[in-house]
Amino acid sequence: MKRFKLIPDFQNRQKLSVCFKIVLILCSLSTATAQQKVDYVLPKAAFNSTEAYTMLDEGSNTITGTISFKKRGYVNYPSYQSKVLLYPVTAHLTEFIELKKKYNSKKKQAAMTKEAAMARIETKTIDDKGNFVFTNLKPGKYYVVSLVIWEKVRGNKVQSGPVIANYNMLGIQMGGGYVPAEMRYESSAYEEEVGDYIEVAADHKPNVINIAK
Repeated sequence: MKRFKLIPDFQNRQKLSVCFKIVLILCSLSTATAQQKVDYVLPKAAFNSTEAYTMLDEGSNTITGTISFKKRGYVNYPSYQSKVLLYPVTAHLTEFIELKKKYNSKKKQAAMTKEAAMARIETKTIDDKGNFVFTNLKPGKYYVVSLVIWEKVRGNKVQSGPVIANYNMLGIQMGGGYVPAEMRYESSAYEEEVGDYIEVAADHKPNVINIAK
């Protein structure tokens, strides 16, 4: 389990963690192309690094849980060893999550500052059923999130051979007949961000959660 800490760069403190599709999960720095300029919306609440990193100090509590996403009757899980991120809940993070509900298009997206995006603890799923574990946590409120990949399958009926017609005894084509066909399927993969808040109490009891969407 990794604990991340970014040394503040006060001259560039407000630079964005520019992340296409899912800022909170990937936190990878990218640059928008001239053909597809994206307007990023930052939370008005400033990120308090001292508060966040104090919350991420080592404690003695544990979170165990599962993450899943149900679509069209099927339950999907993160794949084995997928990243699961835990963020301390700050005013900056809470506002960012609310902004994502409003700004999540190709032209306008919510974003966090780079420093806020790096203030997290990272673990990985321990199987293909979305199970994960966080250890050594202090009491407090956190946001746990991961990516679930799901597939959309489309079926199309296509002609599989020449038209088969009916002929009479003289070899003259008559009416009727049929077109041989077969079903062909193609699938497209999509990503869904699944996350939720959790409160860790100071009772040292294991916290068991099920994050489902």
